[in-house]
Amino acid sequence: MRRIRIISASLFFALAAALVLTAALACSEESGDVPADEVAPAAAESAEAGEPPSGDTDAKAVLLFTISMHIEPLGSTPSPLAGNVTGGASSRTGADYNNGQLFNRHVKDIRTLTEIIKKHQGMMTVQAQTPFTSIAIRNGDTILADLAAAGNEIALHFHEDAHLGSNPDALPATTWCDVMKEEISLIKQASGVDDVRYWSGGNLYPNLLDAAECAGLDINSDWKNPEEQKTVDALIGVSPWRPAGGSNGNDVSSFATHDPDGPVVFLPEGDYNRNDFASMRRSEATGGDEAYFQFLKESLMNSLASSEAGKVNVFHFGVHPGEFRGDPQHPFEVIDRFLTEVVDPLVASGQVRWATFSQMADAFAAWEQDNPGVAPVKP
Repeated sequence: MRRIRIISASLFFALAAALVLTAALACSEESGDVPADEVAPAAAESAEAGEPPSGDTDAKAVLLFTISMHIEPLGSTPSPLAGNVTGGASSRTGADYNNGQLFNRHVKDIRTLTEIIKKHQGMMTVQAQTPFTSIAIRNGDTILADLAAAGNEIALHFHEDAHLGSNPDALPATTWCDVMKEEISLIKQASGVDDVRYWSGGNLYPNLLDAAECAGLDINSDWKNPEEQKTVDALIGVSPWRPAGGSNGNDVSSFATHDPDGPVVFLPEGDYNRNDFASMRRSEATGGDEAYFQFLKESLMNSLASSEAGKVNVFHFGVHPGEFRGDPQHPFEVIDRFLTEVVDPLVASGQVRWATFSQMADAFAAWEQDNPGVAPVKP
């Protein structure tokens, strides 16, 4: 049963109207650049009015954009629901969220980064798991609830070896489902949200989609082979789809095939020109933070060039708590500058629009409803 919510026609037209108004404002300026803080209020007024668009809204491709966050399972142990399992990847570095100093520093980092993104009128999809969630509950820390109240999406980042032990692929989908539900329950308790729809992780498990559907999840992304730290080329692009089945190692032939009745929407990360884009930031060969964000700029522009008018197009990248912190006096300056110099002008011109993962998936579901039988992915 498809769980993606269908956006109402009035809201769809309102969003389209906001885009048209944004583009019109951009064109009216002699310089061609309209500050985002001038565009946003006018666009909001149009959206609230619920007016249908005046003109052809499909004349220009729009790229939906966000930055997600992966909170790692630092200090985790396998769930008792997984049975008598051994091993589990608590942390490759020895870091542990049971260390209060580390937990509090990462909470501060998360708050700082989300405030920077809010300054640019954006929002994140923050993906959490134990022990971060359970420690937040134990400590009475409202970090996830505060992020949700500010408009950020709270989701699940699922490291299967951390929660299911050292041989998770040997376990049935029902066990995966039970442990995913356990993680989701703790996310809801820590954040106060009623619905958790998105997850990342478990990419190589052939029955992943069955487990996710059982757990009530219907949106997925951030696919990489954790053993190789690479993405398969067939999954790189800007057009979402509904996978026909799970992956079997690097055999993603079923996962990369669109099934219009599939229960899960997959959101590719964008039109990157290399398949190690998720791990290259940690490589000395990359050249540091500045070089990595230059690569992200080029990838964003490639994704804009690949976007199609009349279709849903997406681009996103992920970070971890404390990553790209840089100078403590100016934390996360490289991200702030990337948003100021690259993303903000594209938002002001109407070429890019901020959206959480659930908003991206809902836009795709609305497109499906309006375009029955149309293939969402380029052949």
